Amino acid sequence: MLLESVTPVIISKNSENTIKRCLESLKNFKHIIVYDNGSNDGTISICRSFDNVILVEGDFFGFGPTKNLAADKAPTDWVLSLDSDEELHQSTLDELSTWHLNEVTSVGLILRENWFCGKKITTNGWGNDFIVRLYNKKSHKFTDSQVHEKVEINKNTKTIKLKGKLIHNAIFDIKQTLDKAQLYSEIYASSDKKVKYSFFFIVLKTFFAFFRSYLLKLGILSGWRGFVISFGDAIGVFFKYAKVYQRSEVKK
Repeated sequence: MLLESVTPVIISKNSENTIKRCLESLKNFKHIIVYDNGSNDGTISICRSFDNVILVEGDFFGFGPTKNLAADKAPTDWVLSLDSDEELHQSTLDELSTWHLNEVTSVGLILRENWFCGKKITTNGWGNDFIVRLYNKKSHKFTDSQVHEKVEINKNTKTIKLKGKLIHNAIFDIKQTLDKAQLYSEIYASSDKKVKYSFFFIVLKTFFAFFRSYLLKLGILSGWRGFVISFGDAIGVFFKYAKVYQRSEVKK
């Protein structure tokens, strides 16, 4: 079975540890778009080893704008948006083969299983993670958000929940927790949506982020993994707002 009417679209940067598994899960698609924004590891050579991959190299403009730019390169109107650390489960592939391509206002909602260091996590807000990833680019697109982008839904949108799932290899090394906190906080602090808080309030928000993830969202039930995720959430919040505060104070 070769899927020709839907094109998976992926943005990548230094994804050599995960992108091979991602692309292998998409071997049944005629074309895959990989938009790489500056990899200096083995990502590009891995992508070039797959005959169905169309590699595009360009700049990063924030997650939302970059995903829209990458989708524009797809040879089909129907786009399946994936991250480079995700895999498409066979159950989803089966459903895509019967998708109603003429219903251009429909979008596909897919369950994403989140994995942390070899274990599926359903605490810390990582469970029941349904996201829109299948859409027709003539009627839908991602928001222009620099981070936490999502496919825009309008009054004409028909949302269909697919029975399949995505496997999200979110963290396979604790170092990534720090890397992601650095990346997302830098994007936020450089965006036009940044908000400055007093340093005291930043500290309060940091402690609450840990409390919410570890206790309110039951991270405590996931052992050391739940603690690390909660700690990473707190670090992300701290640096997100501390960078804005520091840059504002330095300018004075």
